[in-house]
Amino acid sequence: MQMFLSQVEVAELTGRKQRRKQVEQLIFMRLSFTLDAFGWPKVLRQTIEAELGLSKHCADTAPLTINYDKLSSLGNA
Repeated sequence: MQMFLSQVEVAELTGRKQRRKQVEQLIFMRLSFTLDAFGWPKVLRQTIEAELGLSKHCADTAPLTINYDKLSSLGNA
């Protein structure tokens, strides 16, 4: 099994096809992710399993922050 969700799985999870919209939706859903070299969101499979209760996870109460510089650079990609 792959460590990260595929682009198709991320699109299914977020309901979005465009990478910028996927990023916005993942932020809204408060899911942890990173961006690959092409600006596509990479979501650990373990993150989704933990969120859906398939594995133990710690409740993270720290607020999320948005990297607006990174988001604005996606529009230029």
